[in-house]
Amino acid sequence: MRKTGAEGPITHVRISSSLLPMNADLQRLTELEKIDREASRLTEEVAGLPKRVAAIEAKLAEHKAAVEKAKARIKGNETTRRQMEADIKGFQEKIAKYRSQSSSVKTNDEYRALMHEVEFAEKQISGCEDKILDLMIGLENDEKALKVAEADLKTESADVEKEKADARVRTAEDEKLLAGLKEQRDTIRSTVNDSALAHYDRVMRQRKSALAEARDQKCMACFVMVRPQTWQEIRTNEQIITCNSCGRILYFDPANEAAVPEPAKKKSKARAAEVETEPEQAEHETTPTPTQ
Repeated sequence: MRKTGAEGPITHVRISSSLLPMNADLQRLTELEKIDREASRLTEEVAGLPKRVAAIEAKLAEHKAAVEKAKARIKGNETTRRQMEADIKGFQEKIAKYRSQSSSVKTNDEYRALMHEVEFAEKQISGCEDKILDLMIGLENDEKALKVAEADLKTESADVEKEKADARVRTAEDEKLLAGLKEQRDTIRSTVNDSALAHYDRVMRQRKSALAEARDQKCMACFVMVRPQTWQEIRTNEQIITCNSCGRILYFDPANEAAVPEPAKKKSKARAAEVETEPEQAEHETTPTPTQ
């Protein structure tokens, strides 16, 4: 174990009373880690808010696409229906032409040919009318889908605007908190021993945490046991001691110390003798008398 540190003025930051009294640098580093963790959480939250808004905006884009798709289907439906109506009109004109020509034909073959064309045109008209009916049913469904898509888009748009407003408020609050934490952090760091602070920074960069509680004679971060003599020194919280395995600065919290069970009470000699004689008496009482 490595030991470093020096006494100095204690900052205004409060610390759990269960850890007092404590080495001044150890106390400051304990509070510094709390501040660094909270600052890290707030920084991640600020960075994550735009991503959260972007995810909602992506969902909004999907709703917009659904609306545009429904409109495109309706437009295509109307275009196809107009084409079918134009085709019907064309076939009707052909039928009128063929019927007009039938009155002037000279042979039965010519007449049958014209009637075949009329029959074909009538079938085409019937097919177009069936398609128009299907298109009208489809148009009704597309219009319903469009209304649903537009309602979803309206709701999603409101949610996005609310999320953006919330993100702006949360960002402003977090940045204000971060400014306060930075001020506290700078104050604490200015009062910590340079060697202890350098060790703290190095371990913090490597492991994302620089301190660990020591409990049951082991580091609670890496769970490596410490030597009995070192354990006794850690329990005093009077000096900075680091874990030989993970390098974290160790501290002891008496609030988490397991209660020592009370030793079992010894039975008195008289009671022990009494218990020993009880089986013998029971044996005599249950032994049958032999018959003569």
